[in-house]
Amino acid sequence: MQQDQKHYRFAVLADIHIDLENGGENTYFIHAQKNFANALKVIKKSGCAFIVSAGDQVTNAAGAEEEWQKYREIIDRSGYRGQIFEAMGNHETRFAKYGGCTVDECRKEFIRYARLDKKPILRPADKTYYAYLDDTFDDAFLFLSLGNGVDTPLIDNFSDEQMDWAEEMAERLTREGRRIFLIQHAPIYGFGAGDDNHEPAYQGSIRLTDTGGKSFRNNRRFFDLICRYKDMIWLSGHTHVDLRDNVIYRKADSRACHMLHIPALSGSTRLSRDKAGRRTLDRTFYGDAAQGYIADVYEDKVVFKGIDFLHDRIYPEYVYTVYKESPPCR
Repeated sequence: MQQDQKHYRFAVLADIHIDLENGGENTYFIHAQKNFANALKVIKKSGCAFIVSAGDQVTNAAGAEEEWQKYREIIDRSGYRGQIFEAMGNHETRFAKYGGCTVDECRKEFIRYARLDKKPILRPADKTYYAYLDDTFDDAFLFLSLGNGVDTPLIDNFSDEQMDWAEEMAERLTREGRRIFLIQHAPIYGFGAGDDNHEPAYQGSIRLTDTGGKSFRNNRRFFDLICRYKDMIWLSGHTHVDLRDNVIYRKADSRACHMLHIPALSGSTRLSRDKAGRRTLDRTFYGDAAQGYIADVYEDKVVFKGIDFLHDRIYPEYVYTVYKESPPCR
């Protein structure tokens, strides 16, 4: 097959953040429903085979079930009938931190409303992590799960069982010659895409050690995974940072895989500095754009086109091309 012939196209979203706190009035993510509806409208006419969503579909500030119902309602009203493959981020289990439900109950809600039992996926029984395999073009999508609440920087975010599965799948898929897309919500603090690595502004990313310097074993295993499989493409969200801040793509000097940050569909944040000159995030969520990607997949590359779904506009200055087994270019 010719290398310049497009195989397929898919859409990439993150941090949709349906938010019904306070009955849906004066919520934190006030643009979330509008932005998601607009994104589905654009995606429906764009020829995408499916959608990848990298976590935090709901906000879960006061319980997730009503927000999940609203999420499904927006999809049903949009007329979009393709598959949406969701990863579980930190917010899917957030309410468990406040005693509103158990983590296990939150996971069951994710399985139910993401309709994992109805998707064409490989999934260990009752788990929230899974793989989607495209056998036509030998591509694979691995969806890992945080699912431990909002304390992402304070905990070991992955179970032994999940990391055993992820390592086995990555080895198998590499042996089969598949291109691997890894979808895992949260970046690693000071490493990778979505933040200033020299002066990290976002404090909620995954840490490799606790405050006392003790290693988080499975966070470290995840780090080792992305360093071992350097041709893998890791798609993450979590920091909400805008395309315009230009911390979107990282290859980490060939130390790790290709890493691409997905801005928040619900409204992006901007890197800034406080009065003391320290790096920080401007948490005024920008309602003038709802950002994500349209990804065009070829034999030898994937072209991620930054898009404003609110105005149906591709950003030509934020198009990222990731080549197989060779350095990417922009």
